[in-house]
Amino acid sequence: MSLGHSYLPDQEIILRPVVRPRPRRGIRKETLVRVLLTGMFYLTLLRTTGMWYGYPSNFNEDASVDPFAQKLMLYSLIPLIGLYFVLEPNRFLSYFRRIPVLVFVVIILSIISLGLSISFSASVRGIAAVAVLTVAPLLYRHRYGSVETFRLLATFGMFAAFANILYTVALPRYAVMGGSYAGMVKGLFYHKNGLGQFCAVSFITMLSLGIPRGPLRYSQLLRWAALLCTLLLIVVSKSSTAVVMVAIGVATLAGSRMMQTVGNSLARSFIVFFFCIILGVAASFAYLGVAQMIADAFGKDLTFSGRTNIWEQLMPLVYDRPLFGYGFAVFRQPEIMEQYVSLTFDARSTHNTYLELALNIGVPGMIAWTAFILQRLGGRLVTIQRSTELRATHSKEVAIILLIVVGSMMEAGMMLAPVILWPYLVVSLPLSRMKRDGSSMNTQSG
Repeated sequence: MSLGHSYLPDQEIILRPVVRPRPRRGIRKETLVRVLLTGMFYLTLLRTTGMWYGYPSNFNEDASVDPFAQKLMLYSLIPLIGLYFVLEPNRFLSYFRRIPVLVFVVIILSIISLGLSISFSASVRGIAAVAVLTVAPLLYRHRYGSVETFRLLATFGMFAAFANILYTVALPRYAVMGGSYAGMVKGLFYHKNGLGQFCAVSFITMLSLGIPRGPLRYSQLLRWAALLCTLLLIVVSKSSTAVVMVAIGVATLAGSRMMQTVGNSLARSFIVFFFCIILGVAASFAYLGVAQMIADAFGKDLTFSGRTNIWEQLMPLVYDRPLFGYGFAVFRQPEIMEQYVSLTFDARSTHNTYLELALNIGVPGMIAWTAFILQRLGGRLVTIQRSTELRATHSKEVAIILLIVVGSMMEAGMMLAPVILWPYLVVSLPLSRMKRDGSSMNTQSG
């Protein structure tokens, strides 16, 4: 066999007609899926935060709020989810094939609570809203991984920080609260506590510990500016819960990253054990000492604006219906709260997520959900990620889960509710494990 060049006479050479590449029409499926899931995720974030123009500043005036925009955002997610199912049916089903046992228990108990609900329509609307607002963040997290998901959350946080600052400066008659909350800033949110909770979690998603390498970029300056705006919004909202959440979140972020550097599993287990003890002691001091200082600074008492008065009236209701509660989402309805709680001020929520869950779906459901959250939190604390980006994201997931667990002691609606922190919790719960090449791989479990 000759390996040299071969030559043919001219007449034997058949010239192929020039084939012009066919112009591409339409867009690639991958691009369409990316645009679709990103749009769904942003829509979910905007809907759960509830940010909108023209909310009343004084709740005592009973000004009406048009829910059309919020309903439109929620209902528009349903056909978009259906479109994604048409594009990738097998991948869609594979994401939801394995549901953790504890989550399955919570789902069953929530469905049973519908049949026993004292407000069936409110319970059905509540569970449907939670289901719809869970799908988009979970799909994005499974499709593109935790690093890309938190990058999107940071971008949304930057947008929200600048938007709330501009809105407050331009329209203070809407952005600054009146009445009993006079002077407290709520920005584009319905209530100043919502602004505080969102800013606390958003601050964690944008924060990057360590000194940046290489030349300083405009994107880095923009993120630092957004971080400062977020801290400013927390201060002017005068949300003591948000201040405690930021302090716990930053401490957890630093502690989790330090634990990631410990390679020995036994040593890491000891660190986690002592970390839990120190955290428990610190949380006690934070509540009794630092929290008192923060409350004094904001002109409040240690009961955090009368929360203990609300809890004293709601606790006996738990004993009346301990197994299945009063119905999913029932105690998030203001008219139900007015029916069971009598105070000198307008108590619109239980101000405690665990109490709210026990009232809505019963004590077993509350315990099962809490056990699932703690199980995922503990699993992350003893897991090591090799990738630098994945390690940083892993720490943020730990911080977000922990501060929601702690914040739930003082605020309602932080878990199993279609409000601000739900998408952040949803994307922080799925587990990631490493492939052999060091890249991340998501599990298919919830």
